Amino acid sequence: MTRPTLVDVARLASVSRATAARVLAGETNVDSRMTAAVQQAAKQLGYEANSAARVLRGGRAGAIALIVAFNELDSLTGTFFTSVLKGAAKGLYADEIQPVLLPADNDDGDRIPKFLRSGAVDGAIIILQHEITHLAQSLADSPVPIAWVGRPRVPLAPDAIVVDSDNYGGGRLAARALVEAGRRRLGIIAGPQDMEPARDRVRGWRDELTELGIDQSPIVHGEFTLVSGSAAMARLLQRHPDLDGVFASSDLMASGAIRVLQAAGREVPTDVAVIGFDDVVIAGTMNPTLTTVRQPLEDMGRVAAETLLAVLNGRSVDRRPILTTTLVQRESA
Repeated sequence: MTRPTLVDVARLASVSRATAARVLAGETNVDSRMTAAVQQAAKQLGYEANSAARVLRGGRAGAIALIVAFNELDSLTGTFFTSVLKGAAKGLYADEIQPVLLPADNDDGDRIPKFLRSGAVDGAIIILQHEITHLAQSLADSPVPIAWVGRPRVPLAPDAIVVDSDNYGGGRLAARALVEAGRRRLGIIAGPQDMEPARDRVRGWRDELTELGIDQSPIVHGEFTLVSGSAAMARLLQRHPDLDGVFASSDLMASGAIRVLQAAGREVPTDVAVIGFDDVVIAGTMNPTLTTVRQPLEDMGRVAAETLLAVLNGRSVDRRPILTTTLVQRESA
């Protein structure tokens, strides 16, 4: 049986071949009746667009790099990057674009920039972690567009694509939840000081406490990891043993903090309430389950993919979307 062609679709829909091609390529500036006719004809004939041919016609590679911190590959479940990666892959899949996974670390040198210059991909999505923030500088003159999930520590060009969640608002949510739970002797385990999202969470936390008339709380810093959360909680507890509420600004750090509190004989949440940030898998599986500020991680990945593809296709789009954070109430606070 002969496969239906674009000409067959155009003939059945009573439109020109050019119009049929524009509709099937996803263009939106085509008359709605013609669009409906082409889509119906394609469905009726069982026509499938040849994505490889579309790539060749457009001079594109048909692939997008997904750049992640190398150490994140140690665990493919329960971490920040997993859900973002899934959302980005889904967004690319919907447009028939091939994702190419590129692990990166501090010792990469010119490897990532060189690959992006090779023409093997049309763009890149960087799932930002502390270990790879240096890429913002080395990719400043990237020949392909880049979408950042999270904000790097160095300034980006005004037209850079940056997808983030409302970290500031999330910090305020955590502070308010602990105060409404009756906690007054509060502390915060913040993220790395050179990461803007981490600083935003602290700003939101402090502003909310100020508005609620609560004295400024002690602060210690971690690296958004379980081990660093444990170490930070030990320091915080040593300096302020009377704490009754803690905001750990990542779920991994919150998990580490709860282990230290329990080892010190403090019950969570009876003695000390704990709130995390992210809502990754472990938040719902640890004991007690973790009250946390939810970032829409999968949506962040999907929006990054969709925004990058829109820019590649010359469509006007918001290049700095900020997604809403929400409080997820569980057992720890």
